[in-house]
Amino acid sequence: MNKKPLHWMKYSGLGIQMVVTILICLYIGEWIGKKFNYQILGTLIGVFFGLFASLYGLIKEINN
Repeated sequence: MNKKPLHWMKYSGLGIQMVVTILICLYIGEWIGKKFNYQILGTLIGVFFGLFASLYGLIKEINN
């Protein structure tokens, strides 16, 4: 018997994946900002890059 997973189970981990992506990019942005003495700018770039990367992953997963 071939049981298909429920539809909601396919997307259950996307929220956690988005948060982890944003936090990793935040950490990398802070590290780069401290290294080049632009901590606020590095943090902002890291957060926005993480946000766009996580939204891209979300849209890509929903379209599949």
